[in-house]
Amino acid sequence: MRLLLSAVVLAFSLITAPLSSAFAADPTFPRGSAIGLVPPPGMVEGQAFAGFEDRAHNASLLIVEMPPDAYEQIDAGFTDTALAGKGITLDKREAFPLKGAKAVLFTGTQTAGPVSLRKWVLLVGSDQLTGLITLQVPESEAAAYPDAAVRAALATLAIRSVPDQVAALPFAVTNLAGFRPVRALAGTTLILTDGPKDVQEGVDQPLFVVTVGGGAPREDERRQFALRLLSTLPGVKDLKLERAEPQRISGQTGFEVMATGTDVKTGAPVKLVQWIRFGPSAYIRMVGLTRLDAFPDTYDRLRALRDGVEPR
Repeated sequence: MRLLLSAVVLAFSLITAPLSSAFAADPTFPRGSAIGLVPPPGMVEGQAFAGFEDRAHNASLLIVEMPPDAYEQIDAGFTDTALAGKGITLDKREAFPLKGAKAVLFTGTQTAGPVSLRKWVLLVGSDQLTGLITLQVPESEAAAYPDAAVRAALATLAIRSVPDQVAALPFAVTNLAGFRPVRALAGTTLILTDGPKDVQEGVDQPLFVVTVGGGAPREDERRQFALRLLSTLPGVKDLKLERAEPQRISGQTGFEVMATGTDVKTGAPVKLVQWIRFGPSAYIRMVGLTRLDAFPDTYDRLRALRDGVEPR
Protein backbone atom coordinates (compact mmCIF):
# COMPACT_ATOMS: atom_id res chain seq x y z
CA MET A 1 0.00 0.00 0.00
CA ARG A 2 2.86 2.39 0.76
CA LEU A 3 4.29 1.79 -2.74
CA LEU A 4 0.90 2.46 -4.32
CA LEU A 5 0.30 5.71 -2.44
CA SER A 6 3.81 6.90 -3.20
CA ALA A 7 3.31 6.18 -6.90
CA VAL A 8 0.08 8.17 -7.00
CA VAL A 9 1.74 11.11 -5.29
CA LEU A 10 4.77 10.97 -7.59
CA ALA A 11 2.69 10.75 -10.73
CA PHE A 12 0.05 13.33 -9.92
CA SER A 13 1.42 15.71 -7.31
CA LEU A 14 2.09 19.30 -8.32
CA ILE A 15 5.61 19.58 -9.73
CA THR A 16 6.82 23.15 -9.73
CA ALA A 17 10.03 22.51 -11.64
CA PRO A 18 9.95 24.26 -14.99
CA LEU A 19 11.21 22.51 -18.86
CA SER A 20 13.40 23.59 -23.99
CA SER A 21 15.39 21.63 -27.44
CA ALA A 22 14.13 20.14 -30.65
CA PHE A 23 13.33 16.49 -31.22
CA ALA A 24 16.52 14.48 -31.58
CA ALA A 25 16.96 11.27 -33.47
CA ASP A 26 17.88 9.16 -30.43
CA PRO A 27 16.39 8.98 -26.93
CA THR A 28 18.05 11.06 -24.23
CA PHE A 29 18.64 9.35 -20.90
CA PRO A 30 18.62 11.79 -17.98
CA ARG A 31 21.48 11.45 -15.54
CA GLY A 32 21.21 8.17 -13.71
CA SER A 33 18.04 7.05 -15.44
CA ALA A 34 17.47 3.69 -17.11
CA ILE A 35 14.54 5.24 -19.00
CA GLY A 36 15.04 7.70 -21.83
CA LEU A 37 13.04 9.27 -24.63
CA VAL A 38 13.10 12.02 -27.22
CA PRO A 39 11.60 14.93 -25.26
CA PRO A 40 8.93 17.15 -26.83
CA PRO A 41 10.23 20.28 -28.56
CA GLY A 42 11.00 22.93 -25.97
CA MET A 43 12.25 20.58 -23.27
CA VAL A 44 15.78 20.09 -21.96
CA GLU A 45 17.12 17.80 -19.26
CA GLY A 46 15.96 18.75 -15.77
CA GLN A 47 18.51 20.19 -13.38
CA ALA A 48 17.02 19.01 -10.10
CA PHE A 49 15.21 15.78 -11.03
CA ALA A 50 15.34 12.86 -13.45
CA GLY A 51 13.45 14.07 -16.50
CA PHE A 52 13.04 17.14 -18.67
CA GLU A 53 11.78 20.70 -18.24
CA ASP A 54 10.61 23.77 -20.12
CA ARG A 55 10.93 26.75 -17.83
CA ALA A 56 9.40 29.15 -20.32
CA HIS A 57 6.06 27.28 -20.10
CA ASN A 58 6.52 25.89 -16.57
CA ALA A 59 6.20 22.35 -17.93
CA SER A 60 7.98 19.24 -16.69
CA LEU A 61 8.42 15.59 -17.56
CA LEU A 62 9.34 13.47 -14.54
CA ILE A 63 10.74 9.92 -14.76
CA VAL A 64 10.42 7.60 -11.76
CA GLU A 65 11.80 4.04 -11.69
CA MET A 66 10.58 1.21 -9.44
CA PRO A 67 11.02 -2.57 -9.24
CA PRO A 68 9.36 -4.71 -11.93
CA ASP A 69 6.72 -6.13 -9.58
CA ALA A 70 5.33 -2.64 -8.84
CA TYR A 71 3.52 -2.47 -12.19
CA GLU A 72 0.39 -4.47 -11.37
CA GLN A 73 -0.15 -2.80 -8.00
CA ILE A 74 0.11 0.70 -9.45
CA ASP A 75 -2.09 -0.13 -12.44
CA ALA A 76 -4.80 -1.52 -10.16
CA GLY A 77 -4.61 1.52 -7.89
CA PHE A 78 -5.03 4.17 -10.57
CA THR A 79 -8.82 4.22 -10.30
CA ASP A 80 -11.09 7.22 -10.79
CA THR A 81 -11.92 7.22 -7.10
CA ALA A 82 -8.31 7.04 -5.92
CA LEU A 83 -7.23 9.80 -8.27
CA ALA A 84 -10.21 12.00 -7.42
CA GLY A 85 -8.94 11.97 -3.85
CA LYS A 86 -5.82 13.74 -5.14
CA GLY A 87 -7.83 16.38 -7.00
CA ILE A 88 -7.41 14.62 -10.34
CA THR A 89 -10.02 14.21 -13.03
CA LEU A 90 -9.13 11.31 -15.31
CA ASP A 91 -10.24 11.86 -18.90
CA LYS A 92 -8.95 8.66 -20.43
CA ARG A 93 -7.11 5.43 -19.68
CA GLU A 94 -5.78 3.42 -22.63
CA ALA A 95 -3.23 0.81 -23.60
CA PHE A 96 -0.19 2.48 -25.15
CA PRO A 97 1.94 0.57 -27.69
CA LEU A 98 5.63 0.31 -26.80
CA LYS A 99 8.18 -2.11 -28.17
CA GLY A 100 9.40 -4.57 -25.55
CA ALA A 101 7.21 -3.29 -22.72
CA LYS A 102 3.60 -3.08 -21.60
CA ALA A 103 2.21 0.38 -20.99
CA VAL A 104 -0.94 2.27 -20.04
CA LEU A 105 -1.45 5.97 -20.67
CA PHE A 106 -3.56 8.08 -18.32
CA THR A 107 -4.63 11.60 -19.33
CA GLY A 108 -6.47 14.13 -17.22
CA THR A 109 -6.30 17.33 -15.24
CA GLN A 110 -5.41 18.25 -11.69
CA THR A 111 -6.51 21.28 -9.73
CA ALA A 112 -4.26 22.55 -6.96
CA GLY A 113 -5.60 25.79 -5.53
CA PRO A 114 -5.84 28.33 -8.33
CA VAL A 115 -3.65 26.24 -10.67
CA SER A 116 -5.09 23.78 -13.18
CA LEU A 117 -2.66 21.33 -14.76
CA ARG A 118 -2.91 19.18 -17.85
CA LYS A 119 -1.32 15.75 -17.22
CA TRP A 120 -0.18 12.69 -19.11
CA VAL A 121 1.03 9.72 -17.04
CA LEU A 122 2.57 6.71 -18.76
CA LEU A 123 2.90 3.54 -16.67
CA VAL A 124 5.50 1.23 -18.20
CA GLY A 125 6.39 -2.33 -17.21
CA SER A 126 9.23 -4.58 -18.33
CA ASP A 127 11.21 -7.44 -16.84
CA GLN A 128 13.80 -4.86 -15.75
CA LEU A 129 11.67 -2.19 -14.10
CA THR A 130 8.43 -0.31 -13.67
CA GLY A 131 8.43 3.29 -14.86
CA LEU A 132 6.16 6.27 -14.30
CA ILE A 133 6.60 9.07 -16.81
CA THR A 134 4.56 12.16 -15.93
CA LEU A 135 4.29 15.20 -18.17
CA GLN A 136 2.40 18.20 -16.83
CA VAL A 137 1.82 21.73 -18.02
CA PRO A 138 -0.48 24.51 -16.75
CA GLU A 139 -3.75 24.68 -18.68
CA SER A 140 -2.85 28.27 -19.54
CA GLU A 141 0.26 26.97 -21.38
CA ALA A 142 -1.26 23.79 -22.78
CA ALA A 143 -1.17 25.02 -26.37
CA ALA A 144 2.62 24.57 -26.28
CA TYR A 145 2.12 20.84 -25.65
CA PRO A 146 -0.59 19.44 -27.91
CA ASP A 147 -1.65 15.88 -27.20
CA ALA A 148 -0.17 14.60 -30.47
CA ALA A 149 3.29 15.99 -29.63
CA VAL A 150 3.24 14.47 -26.15
CA ARG A 151 2.20 11.07 -27.48
CA ALA A 152 4.90 11.20 -30.14
CA ALA A 153 7.52 11.87 -27.46
CA LEU A 154 6.26 9.08 -25.20
CA ALA A 155 6.31 6.65 -28.13
CA THR A 156 10.12 7.08 -28.34
CA LEU A 157 10.60 5.70 -24.81
CA ALA A 158 13.50 3.29 -24.45
CA ILE A 159 14.94 1.28 -21.56
CA ARG A 160 18.67 0.85 -21.22
CA SER A 161 20.02 -2.67 -21.08
CA VAL A 162 21.62 -3.72 -17.80
CA PRO A 163 25.17 -3.50 -19.29
CA ASP A 164 24.44 0.04 -20.51
CA GLN A 165 23.06 0.98 -17.09
CA VAL A 166 26.16 -0.42 -15.42
CA ALA A 167 28.43 1.51 -17.79
CA ALA A 168 26.67 4.76 -16.83
CA LEU A 169 27.27 4.34 -13.08
CA PRO A 170 29.83 6.57 -11.33
CA PHE A 171 31.82 3.49 -10.30
CA ALA A 172 33.06 0.26 -11.86
CA VAL A 173 33.28 -3.25 -10.41
CA THR A 174 36.59 -4.59 -11.67
CA ASN A 175 36.34 -8.03 -10.01
CA LEU A 176 32.91 -9.69 -10.13
CA ALA A 177 34.11 -12.72 -8.13
CA GLY A 178 31.58 -14.96 -9.87
CA PHE A 179 28.66 -12.55 -9.33
CA ARG A 180 26.75 -10.84 -12.14
CA PRO A 181 24.96 -7.47 -12.34
CA VAL A 182 21.17 -7.79 -12.47
CA ARG A 183 19.91 -4.25 -11.92
CA ALA A 184 21.04 -0.65 -11.68
CA LEU A 185 18.89 1.89 -9.86
CA ALA A 186 18.71 5.68 -10.14
CA GLY A 187 22.23 5.96 -11.53
CA THR A 188 23.71 5.38 -8.05
CA THR A 189 23.13 1.72 -7.17
CA LEU A 190 24.14 -1.65 -8.59
CA ILE A 191 22.69 -5.00 -7.50
CA LEU A 192 24.66 -8.18 -8.17
CA THR A 193 23.87 -11.80 -7.41
CA ASP A 194 25.21 -15.31 -7.92
CA GLY A 195 22.52 -17.63 -9.26
CA PRO A 196 19.97 -18.02 -12.05
CA LYS A 197 17.32 -15.63 -10.73
CA ASP A 198 17.25 -11.92 -11.53
CA VAL A 199 14.32 -11.21 -9.20
CA GLN A 200 14.43 -12.98 -5.86
CA GLU A 201 11.90 -13.87 -3.21
CA GLY A 202 13.99 -13.97 -0.10
CA VAL A 203 17.70 -14.62 0.13
CA ASP A 204 17.93 -17.85 -1.83
CA GLN A 205 20.92 -16.37 -3.69
CA PRO A 206 23.70 -14.19 -2.29
CA LEU A 207 23.34 -10.47 -3.01
CA PHE A 208 25.86 -7.66 -3.22
CA VAL A 209 24.68 -4.05 -3.46
CA VAL A 210 26.87 -1.02 -4.21
CA THR A 211 25.58 2.52 -3.70
CA VAL A 212 27.17 5.96 -4.00
CA GLY A 213 25.96 8.64 -1.61
CA GLY A 214 26.69 12.32 -1.18
CA GLY A 215 28.15 13.83 1.96
CA ALA A 216 30.78 12.44 4.29
CA PRO A 217 30.36 12.30 8.09
CA ARG A 218 33.07 13.45 10.47
CA GLU A 219 35.37 10.77 11.83
CA ASP A 220 33.61 10.75 15.21
CA GLU A 221 30.21 10.28 13.48
CA ARG A 222 31.11 7.33 11.24
CA ARG A 223 30.01 4.55 13.57
CA GLN A 224 26.59 6.13 14.11
CA PHE A 225 26.33 6.86 10.39
CA ALA A 226 27.11 3.23 9.46
CA LEU A 227 24.64 1.80 11.96
CA ARG A 228 21.93 4.16 10.79
CA LEU A 229 22.42 3.03 7.19
CA LEU A 230 22.33 -0.59 8.28
CA SER A 231 18.99 -0.04 10.01
CA THR A 232 17.43 1.07 6.69
CA LEU A 233 18.25 -2.20 4.92
CA PRO A 234 14.98 -3.57 3.48
CA GLY A 235 13.89 -7.19 3.68
CA VAL A 236 15.76 -8.02 6.90
CA LYS A 237 14.47 -7.89 10.47
CA ASP A 238 15.75 -8.78 13.95
CA LEU A 239 19.24 -7.46 13.25
CA LYS A 240 21.89 -8.48 15.78
CA LEU A 241 25.22 -6.70 15.64
CA GLU A 242 28.36 -8.86 15.62
CA ARG A 243 30.94 -6.14 15.07
CA ALA A 244 31.23 -2.52 13.99
CA GLU A 245 34.69 -1.01 13.57
CA PRO A 246 36.81 1.30 11.41
CA GLN A 247 38.69 -0.35 8.58
CA ARG A 248 40.93 0.72 5.72
CA ILE A 249 39.27 -0.15 2.40
CA SER A 250 41.29 0.13 -0.81
CA GLY A 251 43.64 2.56 0.91
CA GLN A 252 40.85 4.84 2.14
CA THR A 253 39.18 5.30 5.50
CA GLY A 254 36.18 3.05 5.92
CA PHE A 255 33.91 1.25 8.33
CA GLU A 256 32.78 -2.37 8.55
CA VAL A 257 29.60 -3.68 10.17
CA MET A 258 28.74 -7.36 10.42
CA ALA A 259 25.36 -8.61 11.64
CA THR A 260 22.87 -11.44 11.54
CA GLY A 261 19.12 -11.22 11.04
CA THR A 262 16.02 -12.85 9.62
CA ASP A 263 14.76 -12.69 6.05
CA VAL A 264 11.34 -11.00 6.17
CA LYS A 265 9.79 -13.07 3.38
CA THR A 266 11.02 -16.55 4.25
CA GLY A 267 11.98 -16.36 7.92
CA ALA A 268 15.39 -17.82 7.07
CA PRO A 269 18.41 -16.73 9.13
CA VAL A 270 20.76 -14.44 7.19
CA LYS A 271 24.11 -12.81 7.67
CA LEU A 272 25.31 -9.56 6.18
CA VAL A 273 28.34 -7.37 6.01
CA GLN A 274 28.30 -3.65 5.23
CA TRP A 275 31.38 -1.73 4.17
CA ILE A 276 31.47 2.04 3.74
CA ARG A 277 34.40 3.75 2.04
CA PHE A 278 34.59 7.46 2.78
CA GLY A 279 35.81 10.12 0.39
CA PRO A 280 36.16 13.89 0.88
CA SER A 281 32.56 14.65 -0.14
CA ALA A 282 30.90 11.30 -0.85
CA TYR A 283 30.93 7.66 0.18
CA ILE A 284 30.56 4.22 -1.38
CA ARG A 285 28.38 1.76 0.55
CA MET A 286 28.70 -1.98 -0.16
CA VAL A 287 26.43 -4.61 1.38
CA GLY A 288 26.79 -8.37 1.05
CA LEU A 289 23.87 -10.56 2.15
CA THR A 290 23.57 -14.36 2.20
CA ARG A 291 21.87 -17.17 4.04
CA LEU A 292 23.57 -17.68 7.38
CA ASP A 293 24.87 -21.13 6.44
CA ALA A 294 26.25 -19.87 3.12
CA PHE A 295 28.16 -16.91 4.53
CA PRO A 296 31.45 -18.66 5.39
CA ASP A 297 31.82 -19.94 1.81
CA THR A 298 30.83 -16.57 0.30
CA TYR A 299 32.66 -14.08 2.51
CA ASP A 300 35.97 -14.11 0.61
CA ARG A 301 34.11 -13.46 -2.65
CA LEU A 302 32.24 -10.56 -1.05
CA ARG A 303 35.59 -9.09 0.02
CA ALA A 304 36.89 -9.50 -3.54
CA LEU A 305 33.85 -7.66 -4.85
CA ARG A 306 34.40 -4.90 -2.29
CA ASP A 307 38.03 -4.46 -3.30
CA GLY A 308 37.03 -4.37 -6.98
CA VAL A 309 34.74 -1.33 -6.64
CA GLU A 310 36.45 1.77 -8.02
CA PRO A 311 35.12 5.29 -8.72
CA ARG A 312 35.17 6.20 -12.39
